[in-house]
Amino acid sequence: MYGLALRLSRDAALAEEATQEAYLRILRNLPRLERPERVDSWVLRITSNVVRDLYRRRDPAQPLTYEPPAIPAEDDDWERARRRAIDLALDELDFDERELFLLHTVEGVRLKDLARARKRSLAAITSKVHRIRAKVRAGARAQLRKAKVLS
Repeated sequence: MYGLALRLSRDAALAEEATQEAYLRILRNLPRLERPERVDSWVLRITSNVVRDLYRRRDPAQPLTYEPPAIPAEDDDWERARRRAIDLALDELDFDERELFLLHTVEGVRLKDLARARKRSLAAITSKVHRIRAKVRAGARAQLRKAKVLS
């Protein structure tokens, strides 16, 4: 939950607060959980909603406490460089795009569940996620080229 909150908000203090608030909401609403087999996506959705609420209320002048690490040009660990490039590419997304990308691609929430939660059609969500993934791929490639890891 904290990892999702940090990747969404890009702010360590906000992520800590969101994680605590999400735990409280989950405990309060546990009796209302209708489908225990989907508890994972339910918990992630609550976490995401809490981050969204706190993110909107934060002071925009407050500096972010999260800075994704740059890719060192001499980095010979391809997987580590790729993860850093993706993290840097995520910084270029707005909150909603980052949320969809992380929930589906990283956390594994099904597109059908995302569509239902956002009150959108499955086709609309699928298309949006496809465009976001293309944007992240392009941004990551640009970061790797900039670090001279990719030619």
